[in-house]
Amino acid sequence: LATSAIQIATRLKAVTDVPVLIGVGVGTPAQAVEASLHGDGVVVGSAVVQCMVDGAGPEGVAALVAGFRSALDTS
Repeated sequence: LATSAIQIATRLKAVTDVPVLIGVGVGTPAQAVEASLHGDGVVVGSAVVQCMVDGAGPEGVAALVAGFRSALDTS
């Protein structure tokens, strides 16, 4: 996860009550967990798109999302 994403999220959270989502550079469950420590939510759109480009069908995408969800739930 890029240091700049953490810095920007931290600055935004200091000046707004609006939820801050981090979605830049989040491609693995570990990165999602790290992002969740600094933001109010995590976006993993590119990881899902890449999974589909790599040929995964609905079940493959569901497994990917489940991996992210599991990592976030246990952090």
